[in-house]
Amino acid sequence: MFSNERAVLYIDNPMEAAPLLQWLRDNGIDASTLDPDDMGGLAPALTFAHGSAIVVPQAEAARAQELIDQFDDAGDEANSVGGGSDA
Repeated sequence: MFSNERAVLYIDNPMEAAPLLQWLRDNGIDASTLDPDDMGGLAPALTFAHGSAIVVPQAEAARAQELIDQFDDAGDEANSVGGGSDA
């Protein structure tokens, strides 16, 4: 990570980072992921053992955090609506 970047969120599963990363980018944040070392693909399980960090420029960190909160709120609302079936 460079001095002008800041990790705003750590995610256990890198696959879960993809939609959030796209959300930030769609909203004008220059976001990227800092993925764990999986030994060049030799030990892919390490990817899931260490998780990923979403990294943004320091100047965009506050706005990125607001967008992450909105993303989380939208996910919470989607999970509470409909609720699935009891069958």
